[in-house]
Amino acid sequence: MDEFKNILTFVSGQIKENRLLNYAAQLSYTVLLAFIPLIMLVYNLVNWFFADLNDRVLNTLQSLLPSFLMPLIETASHNANGPQTSAWGNLVFGFLILYLSVSAVRSLIITITKVMGVPETRNYLVLWELGFVYLLFFIALFLVFIALYLFTQKIITSAFEYMSLGTLLIRYWRLFSLILIAAYLALTLTLLYMYAPPKRLSFLNALPGSIFVSLGWLCVTLSYDGFIQNYFDIHSLTLILEGPFSFIIVIYCISLVLIFGSVVNLYFEDTGGISHEKKL
Repeated sequence: MDEFKNILTFVSGQIKENRLLNYAAQLSYTVLLAFIPLIMLVYNLVNWFFADLNDRVLNTLQSLLPSFLMPLIETASHNANGPQTSAWGNLVFGFLILYLSVSAVRSLIITITKVMGVPETRNYLVLWELGFVYLLFFIALFLVFIALYLFTQKIITSAFEYMSLGTLLIRYWRLFSLILIAAYLALTLTLLYMYAPPKRLSFLNALPGSIFVSLGWLCVTLSYDGFIQNYFDIHSLTLILEGPFSFIIVIYCISLVLIFGSVVNLYFEDTGGISHEKKL
C-alpha cells in the first residue's frame, strides 16, 4: 500500500514538473491526424482486392469488435466511399498517410524519451527511420492482437455456447482470454518502452509501466462493457460528444495512459538506483 502511495506521489510530481498533460496533447494531435486516414487506406485496399466486400466487412466487424470502436470505423468507411480521385491522387494521398503515420510513431518515441529523462542523442533522420520501422512493427502486432481477440473472445466462446457448456465455464474462459490479451499487450508495450529511448531499458525496468498500461486499458474496456453500457444512456451521451470531439477525447486518454506508463517505469528505475540526467 505504501508503494502504491509512493507511485501516486511520484506521478503527481512528474505531472507538474514535466508537463505530462501537454505531452499527451501533442501526442494525441499527431495520432489523430494519422488514424482515420490510415483506416481509410486499409478500407480502400480491401475494396481494391475484394470488390463489393465493404458492406460485409462492416457487418462482420460490427458483430465482432467492441461496440465503441464502430463509430470510428464507420466514419473512415464513409470518407473512403466519398468522391474518388485519380491514380496519381491516390498515390499522393498514400504518401501523405504514410508521412502522418510515421510522424505519429516518431512523436511517440520522442515523448517516451522526454518523459524518461534520457537525453536524445539520435539525429533527425534516424528518428524518422525508427518511426517507419516501428510503424510496420505496430501494424503487424495490431493484426496479431485482432486475431487473438477474435479467436479467444468470439470464435472459442461461440463454440462453447454451441456445445451448450455451462455459463460459468464460458465466463471463466472470457476472463482467462482477457488476461491472455492483457499479457500480450503488456509484452508488446514492454518492447516499446525498452527500445524507444536511445538508452535501452532492461526487460524488468520496462515491464511495470507496460503492465500498468495494459491493465488500465483492460479496466476501461470492462467498465464500458459491464457497467457504463448497461446503466448509462450512451446514445444521449454520443449525441453530445459525437464526431471529432469524442474521438479526440479517446485518443487523448490513450496517449495519457501511455505516458503514465513511462512515468511508472521511471519510478521503478529510479528506486532501483539507476538515475538519468534530466534534460527536458
